[in-house]
Amino acid sequence: MNMMDTTALNDLSYSKSPPLETGATQIQNIRFELVEDLIAVRSDWQALEAQTFCTPFQTYAWTHAWRTHVTSTADVHPAIIIGRDDNDAVQVILPLALRKQGPVTILEWLAGDHASYSGGLFRTALLNSLNRAEFLSLWAKITELLPPFDIAQFLAQTPMLNAHVNPTTYLGTKDSASTYFRITIDADFEALHLDRRSRTTRRSERRRERHLSELGPLMFEAHYEGSTQEQATDVMFEQRSARFTEQGIHDFLADPGVADFYRALTKMTMQAHGIEGFVSTLSVGDTIAAGLLNITHNNINYALVSSMTTDEAMRKPSPGEILMRNTLKHCCEKGMDAYDCGGGYDIYKDSWSDLKFHTLDTVSPQTILGSAYAGSYNGFLAAKSHIKQSPTLWKAFKVCRKLGFWS
Repeated sequence: MNMMDTTALNDLSYSKSPPLETGATQIQNIRFELVEDLIAVRSDWQALEAQTFCTPFQTYAWTHAWRTHVTSTADVHPAIIIGRDDNDAVQVILPLALRKQGPVTILEWLAGDHASYSGGLFRTALLNSLNRAEFLSLWAKITELLPPFDIAQFLAQTPMLNAHVNPTTYLGTKDSASTYFRITIDADFEALHLDRRSRTTRRSERRRERHLSELGPLMFEAHYEGSTQEQATDVMFEQRSARFTEQGIHDFLADPGVADFYRALTKMTMQAHGIEGFVSTLSVGDTIAAGLLNITHNNINYALVSSMTTDEAMRKPSPGEILMRNTLKHCCEKGMDAYDCGGGYDIYKDSWSDLKFHTLDTVSPQTILGSAYAGSYNGFLAAKSHIKQSPTLWKAFKVCRKLGFWS
């Protein structure tokens, strides 16, 4: 399939909740405040997210869980910007944070380290009337409130919000290195399967399933709660960490609090958090051959962390792809609208997805020190993008990484 224009994200990247009222917004009258206590803005945040367009990664539940488990230490300082109109109605929430990297102070999205998509929450009426010049005028007011920083580094931003340009991308952007994939789905999985997968591919799928079933009976399960979910999560994390070690990749699950953060996501329910977590698994007999940690938000499923057994005989028939297909079928049966595969290229993602796009990265220096950092970082991003877009270089890089030259 051809790469689709990123403007196609208008209807898919953000929630389908009813928008807030669309009366005219007096942009020049918006007043901003800086808040460091996440809990203090909970009610305003949850009220805005329930009625505007956002992914799960902009919700209060995601951000609070990340802040609770991953970092409550001094190296990340929340700097949440709240913008209100003359009637005290919240118009915008920008969940920002300040982080030190050596001598450089970086302004970034709070809880963005593990988010597929980052950004702020904007009232629909504000988006309707906000152009580039007006946003930059508001940004000048915002930066006056913030403590000094050397560079704004806003990564993995979605290009569009509800058919409008994402305002923070007016600060200047470049395409992210990775391609992101999404599947539009409906209740008829078989029709979707026929549409997206060729006859030859479907025959190959059946052959791989048959080979895997020779090692034991296959069972797909979606774990939403209880001890079986906890056990499946533990096995999945063990498998994922072993795979990282094998590939010479840094094991982010071993970073302080990260595994507990993902465990917290699996226990969230739609009623309490606006997010529902579950773990899907494919077992061969009594052995989990592949696992997938998912969260659901506004009728879209987001695949976050995947794993596969270290057993070579079970790996060969591609149990991860079989699990993905069964998880997709499960989402169809639950009446979901889309299945978000996240970033990173895989053949199965490419063949299933009807929406393929790049997120946008902003690297905007504010000081001489920030400019020096930006030059180095932009060079890194350019090299990363070039390597990932060249099959030969990407293959060579993975070999070098496995040998321990990069972690």
